[in-house]
Amino acid sequence: MPLSATDHGGIIEMIDLHTHILSGLDDGAETLEESIQMCWISYKDGIRTIVATPHSLNGLYRNDRSTILAKVEELNSELRTHHSELSLVVVPGADVRLCEKTLPLLDQGEVTTIGDGGKYLFVEFPFQGIPYRTEEVLFRLMEREIIPIITHPERNLEVGRRPQRYYEMIRMGCLGQVTAMSLTGGFGPGIRRVAEKLLTNRLIHFIASDAHSTDGRPPILSEAVREAEKVVGKEEARRMVTEYPQAVLECKRPNVQEPLPIKGKA
Repeated sequence: MPLSATDHGGIIEMIDLHTHILSGLDDGAETLEESIQMCWISYKDGIRTIVATPHSLNGLYRNDRSTILAKVEELNSELRTHHSELSLVVVPGADVRLCEKTLPLLDQGEVTTIGDGGKYLFVEFPFQGIPYRTEEVLFRLMEREIIPIITHPERNLEVGRRPQRYYEMIRMGCLGQVTAMSLTGGFGPGIRRVAEKLLTNRLIHFIASDAHSTDGRPPILSEAVREAEKVVGKEEARRMVTEYPQAVLECKRPNVQEPLPIKGKA
Protein backbone atom coordinates (compact mmCIF):
# COMPACT_ATOMS: atom_id res chain seq x y z
CA MET A 1 0.00 0.00 0.00
CA PRO A 2 1.33 3.49 -0.76
CA LEU A 3 2.31 5.33 2.40
CA SER A 4 3.30 8.89 3.05
CA ALA A 5 4.47 11.08 5.89
CA THR A 6 1.09 12.78 5.97
CA ASP A 7 -0.62 13.09 9.34
CA HIS A 8 -3.94 11.28 9.73
CA GLY A 9 -5.42 12.42 13.00
CA GLY A 10 -1.96 12.95 14.44
CA ILE A 11 -0.68 9.55 13.27
CA ILE A 12 1.74 8.98 10.41
CA GLU A 13 1.27 5.76 8.48
CA MET A 14 4.54 3.91 8.93
CA ILE A 15 6.42 0.83 7.77
CA ASP A 16 8.30 -1.26 10.31
CA LEU A 17 11.08 -2.98 8.37
CA HIS A 18 12.46 -5.15 11.19
CA THR A 19 10.38 -7.25 13.59
CA HIS A 20 10.50 -10.67 15.22
CA ILE A 21 6.74 -11.04 15.05
CA LEU A 22 6.42 -14.58 13.66
CA SER A 23 5.63 -17.06 16.41
CA GLY A 24 7.87 -19.94 17.38
CA LEU A 25 10.74 -19.22 14.98
CA ASP A 26 13.25 -17.40 17.19
CA ASP A 27 13.43 -15.35 20.40
CA GLY A 28 10.53 -13.15 19.32
CA ALA A 29 6.80 -13.87 19.59
CA GLU A 30 6.15 -17.18 21.28
CA THR A 31 2.58 -17.81 20.11
CA LEU A 32 0.26 -16.75 17.31
CA GLU A 33 -1.80 -14.90 19.91
CA GLU A 34 1.25 -12.83 20.88
CA SER A 35 1.90 -12.10 17.19
CA ILE A 36 -1.65 -10.74 16.90
CA GLN A 37 -1.21 -8.62 20.03
CA MET A 38 1.99 -7.19 18.53
CA CYS A 39 0.10 -6.36 15.34
CA TRP A 40 -2.47 -4.42 17.36
CA ILE A 41 0.26 -2.47 19.16
CA SER A 42 1.82 -1.66 15.79
CA TYR A 43 -1.47 -0.57 14.29
CA LYS A 44 -2.31 1.72 17.20
CA ASP A 45 1.12 3.35 16.81
CA GLY A 46 0.44 4.13 13.14
CA ILE A 47 2.23 1.19 11.52
CA ARG A 48 0.46 -0.21 8.47
CA THR A 49 3.11 -2.53 7.03
CA ILE A 50 5.24 -4.92 9.08
CA VAL A 51 8.22 -6.82 7.71
CA ALA A 52 8.68 -10.08 9.60
CA THR A 53 12.42 -10.70 9.96
CA PRO A 54 13.22 -13.74 12.12
CA HIS A 55 16.84 -14.44 12.96
CA SER A 56 18.62 -16.54 10.35
CA LEU A 57 22.04 -18.22 10.24
CA ASN A 58 23.09 -16.89 13.65
CA GLY A 59 24.07 -20.25 15.09
CA LEU A 60 20.75 -20.75 16.86
CA TYR A 61 18.17 -20.26 14.12
CA ARG A 62 18.34 -21.04 10.42
CA ASN A 63 14.79 -20.17 9.28
CA ASP A 64 14.92 -20.82 5.55
CA ARG A 65 12.79 -19.00 3.02
CA SER A 66 9.99 -21.60 2.77
CA THR A 67 9.54 -21.63 6.56
CA ILE A 68 9.30 -17.84 6.73
CA LEU A 69 6.89 -17.56 3.79
CA ALA A 70 4.57 -20.16 5.33
CA LYS A 71 4.58 -18.40 8.70
CA VAL A 72 3.88 -15.01 7.09
CA GLU A 73 0.91 -16.49 5.25
CA GLU A 74 -0.36 -18.04 8.49
CA LEU A 75 -0.26 -14.67 10.26
CA ASN A 76 -1.84 -12.76 7.38
CA SER A 77 -4.58 -15.38 7.10
CA GLU A 78 -5.35 -15.03 10.80
CA LEU A 79 -5.49 -11.24 10.42
CA ARG A 80 -7.83 -11.46 7.40
CA THR A 81 -10.11 -14.05 8.97
CA HIS A 82 -10.44 -12.91 12.56
CA HIS A 83 -9.13 -9.33 12.69
CA SER A 84 -10.37 -7.76 9.47
CA GLU A 85 -10.75 -4.39 11.21
CA LEU A 86 -6.97 -4.34 11.58
CA SER A 87 -5.84 -2.74 8.29
CA LEU A 88 -2.30 -4.04 8.36
CA VAL A 89 -0.19 -6.33 6.19
CA VAL A 90 2.79 -8.51 7.10
CA VAL A 91 5.48 -9.17 4.49
CA PRO A 92 8.46 -11.56 4.64
CA GLY A 93 12.09 -10.88 5.37
CA ALA A 94 14.89 -12.14 7.62
CA ASP A 95 17.55 -10.83 9.99
CA VAL A 96 20.49 -12.65 8.40
CA ARG A 97 23.76 -13.11 10.27
CA LEU A 98 26.70 -12.45 7.99
CA CYS A 99 28.74 -15.68 7.90
CA GLU A 100 30.35 -18.16 5.52
CA LYS A 101 26.94 -19.67 4.69
CA THR A 102 25.21 -16.41 3.72
CA LEU A 103 26.19 -16.31 0.04
CA PRO A 104 25.90 -20.05 -0.74
CA LEU A 105 22.44 -20.31 0.85
CA LEU A 106 21.35 -17.10 -0.85
CA ASP A 107 22.37 -18.55 -4.20
CA GLN A 108 20.36 -21.68 -3.37
CA GLY A 109 17.24 -19.62 -2.71
CA GLU A 110 17.21 -20.41 1.02
CA VAL A 111 17.76 -16.87 2.32
CA THR A 112 14.81 -14.45 2.49
CA THR A 113 15.31 -10.96 1.12
CA ILE A 114 13.14 -8.06 2.32
CA GLY A 115 9.64 -8.42 0.94
CA ASP A 116 10.95 -11.53 -0.86
CA GLY A 117 11.82 -9.09 -3.63
CA GLY A 118 15.40 -10.21 -4.27
CA LYS A 119 16.77 -6.65 -3.99
CA TYR A 120 17.50 -5.91 -0.32
CA LEU A 121 18.95 -8.12 2.39
CA PHE A 122 19.16 -7.42 6.11
CA VAL A 123 22.69 -8.18 7.31
CA GLU A 124 23.39 -8.60 11.01
CA PHE A 125 26.85 -8.51 12.60
CA PRO A 126 27.74 -10.15 15.93
CA PHE A 127 27.36 -7.54 18.68
CA GLN A 128 31.01 -7.75 19.72
CA GLY A 129 32.52 -6.84 16.35
CA ILE A 130 32.53 -6.99 12.56
CA PRO A 131 33.60 -10.33 11.04
CA TYR A 132 36.81 -10.72 9.04
CA ARG A 133 36.36 -10.06 5.30
CA THR A 134 32.89 -8.59 5.81
CA GLU A 135 33.47 -6.04 3.06
CA GLU A 136 34.16 -8.82 0.57
CA VAL A 137 30.82 -10.47 1.33
CA LEU A 138 29.01 -7.12 1.09
CA PHE A 139 30.68 -6.43 -2.24
CA ARG A 140 29.69 -9.87 -3.56
CA LEU A 141 26.10 -9.24 -2.52
CA MET A 142 26.11 -6.01 -4.50
CA GLU A 143 27.64 -7.87 -7.46
CA ARG A 144 24.43 -9.91 -7.33
CA GLU A 145 22.49 -6.59 -7.38
CA ILE A 146 21.41 -7.10 -3.77
CA ILE A 147 21.77 -4.07 -1.49
CA PRO A 148 22.75 -4.94 2.09
CA ILE A 149 20.97 -3.13 4.91
CA ILE A 150 23.07 -3.34 8.07
CA THR A 151 20.85 -3.85 11.10
CA HIS A 152 21.36 -1.98 14.39
CA PRO A 153 24.99 -0.86 13.79
CA GLU A 154 24.71 1.42 16.84
CA ARG A 155 24.66 -1.69 19.04
CA ASN A 156 27.87 -3.13 17.56
CA LEU A 157 30.93 -2.55 19.77
CA GLU A 158 33.33 -2.07 16.87
CA VAL A 159 31.09 0.48 15.16
CA GLY A 160 30.92 2.45 18.39
CA ARG A 161 34.71 2.42 18.88
CA ARG A 162 35.82 2.70 15.25
CA PRO A 163 32.89 3.91 13.12
CA GLN A 164 35.10 4.66 10.10
CA ARG A 165 34.82 1.07 8.85
CA TYR A 166 31.03 1.25 8.95
CA TYR A 167 31.18 4.64 7.19
CA GLU A 168 33.10 3.02 4.32
CA MET A 169 30.40 0.33 4.04
CA ILE A 170 27.79 3.04 3.59
CA ARG A 171 30.00 4.77 1.04
CA MET A 172 30.24 1.54 -0.97
CA GLY A 173 26.43 1.40 -1.22
CA CYS A 174 25.12 -0.32 1.91
CA LEU A 175 22.32 1.22 3.97
CA GLY A 176 21.82 1.30 7.75
CA GLN A 177 18.90 0.66 10.12
CA VAL A 178 18.72 1.88 13.72
CA THR A 179 16.63 0.20 16.44
CA ALA A 180 13.88 2.44 17.80
CA MET A 181 14.75 1.76 21.44
CA SER A 182 18.35 2.81 20.80
CA LEU A 183 17.07 6.32 20.10
CA THR A 184 14.73 6.39 23.10
CA GLY A 185 17.40 5.22 25.55
CA GLY A 186 16.17 1.68 26.06
CA PHE A 187 19.68 0.25 25.56
CA GLY A 188 21.39 2.87 27.69
CA PRO A 189 22.95 6.31 27.15
CA GLY A 190 26.07 4.99 25.39
CA ILE A 191 24.18 3.28 22.57
CA ARG A 192 21.88 6.28 22.33
CA ARG A 193 24.87 8.57 21.76
CA VAL A 194 26.21 6.27 19.03
CA ALA A 195 22.80 6.16 17.35
CA GLU A 196 22.53 9.95 17.38
CA LYS A 197 26.07 10.32 15.99
CA LEU A 198 25.32 7.93 13.13
CA LEU A 199 22.12 9.85 12.40
CA THR A 200 23.99 13.16 12.42
CA ASN A 201 26.49 11.81 9.88
CA ARG A 202 23.77 10.46 7.56
CA LEU A 203 24.77 6.85 8.22
CA ILE A 204 21.26 5.69 9.16
CA HIS A 205 18.40 5.43 6.68
CA PHE A 206 15.67 3.47 8.45
CA ILE A 207 14.16 3.40 11.94
CA ALA A 208 12.67 0.01 12.83
CA SER A 209 11.40 -1.49 16.06
CA ASP A 210 13.29 -4.81 15.99
CA ALA A 211 10.32 -5.84 18.14
CA HIS A 212 10.55 -9.13 20.04
CA SER A 213 7.49 -9.00 22.30
CA THR A 214 4.52 -6.96 23.47
CA ASP A 215 6.37 -5.41 26.40
CA GLY A 216 10.18 -5.72 26.65
CA ARG A 217 10.79 -4.58 23.08
CA PRO A 218 7.40 -3.68 21.60
CA PRO A 219 6.64 -2.78 17.95
CA ILE A 220 6.52 0.99 18.46
CA LEU A 221 8.15 3.55 16.16
CA SER A 222 6.54 6.91 16.94
CA GLU A 223 8.60 7.67 20.05
CA ALA A 224 11.87 7.02 18.20
CA VAL A 225 10.74 9.16 15.26
CA ARG A 226 10.19 12.06 17.64
CA GLU A 227 13.70 11.60 19.04
CA ALA A 228 15.19 11.41 15.53
CA GLU A 229 13.42 14.65 14.62
CA LYS A 230 15.58 16.43 17.19
CA VAL A 231 18.71 15.24 15.34
CA VAL A 232 17.84 15.26 11.62
CA GLY A 233 14.62 17.27 11.48
CA LYS A 234 10.99 16.29 11.09
CA GLU A 235 10.91 15.51 7.39
CA GLU A 236 14.03 13.32 7.31
CA ALA A 237 13.01 11.42 10.45
CA ARG A 238 9.63 10.63 8.94
CA ARG A 239 11.16 9.54 5.65
CA MET A 240 12.98 6.82 7.62
CA VAL A 241 9.68 5.13 8.45
CA THR A 242 7.73 5.99 5.29
CA GLU A 243 9.39 6.98 2.03
CA TYR A 244 12.69 5.12 2.42
CA PRO A 245 11.25 1.76 3.54
CA GLN A 246 8.52 2.07 0.91
CA ALA A 247 11.24 2.31 -1.74
CA VAL A 248 12.83 -0.86 -0.35
CA LEU A 249 9.53 -2.76 -0.58
CA GLU A 250 9.19 -1.53 -4.17
CA CYS A 251 12.76 -2.73 -4.91
CA LYS A 252 13.89 0.82 -5.62
CA ARG A 253 16.89 2.70 -4.26
CA PRO A 254 15.74 5.33 -1.74
CA ASN A 255 16.92 8.85 -2.44
CA VAL A 256 19.07 9.19 0.68
CA GLN A 257 21.67 11.83 1.48
CA GLU A 258 25.39 11.25 1.01
CA PRO A 259 27.16 10.15 4.23
CA LEU A 260 29.41 12.56 6.10
CA PRO A 261 32.92 11.50 7.17
CA ILE A 262 33.10 10.42 10.78
CA LYS A 263 36.15 10.78 13.04
CA GLY A 264 37.07 9.27 16.37
CA LYS A 265 34.53 7.28 18.34
CA ALA A 266 30.87 7.44 17.46
